[in-house]
Amino acid sequence: MTTAEVFSAMGSAVEGAGGKSLQRKFKGKVVFVVGDKTTTSTYSLDLSSPTSCGVSEGDVFGGKEDLRVSCSEDVMAKMMKKTIQPQQAFMKGLLQIKGKMSLAMKLNAVLAATRKNLPSSKL
Repeated sequence: MTTAEVFSAMGSAVEGAGGKSLQRKFKGKVVFVVGDKTTTSTYSLDLSSPTSCGVSEGDVFGGKEDLRVSCSEDVMAKMMKKTIQPQQAFMKGLLQIKGKMSLAMKLNAVLAATRKNLPSSKL
C-alpha cells in the first residue's frame, strides 16, 4: 500500500455525505508528512467547514494548519492495517504530532473512514 493510495482513499472518504459527517466530528485542518529523511510526501486534509472537505497534495495551508502529523510510510501502513493505533505510535515515538492534541485524538475516525475506501486487497 502506497502513501498515494492511502490519501486517495482518504480523499474519497471525506467527499459527499460521509465527509460532512466526518467534518462535524473533526473540524480542523491537518498536514500529513509521510516518509523518511530522504523522501517525504506531504498531504493536506481540510475538514474545517462542510463546504471545503478534501485532501490535497502538498502543504496548502501555509503553516496555518491545526495539526501536523509526521511518520514513516511503514507506520502509516501499519495504522491503516490496524496493527498499531495512532496513540500507540505516538507513545512509541513513531508518530510526531504538532498542534491541537484534541484533533489528534480524533484521528482514528479519519483513518477508519479511509480504511472503508481502500481496496480490500490492500488491507
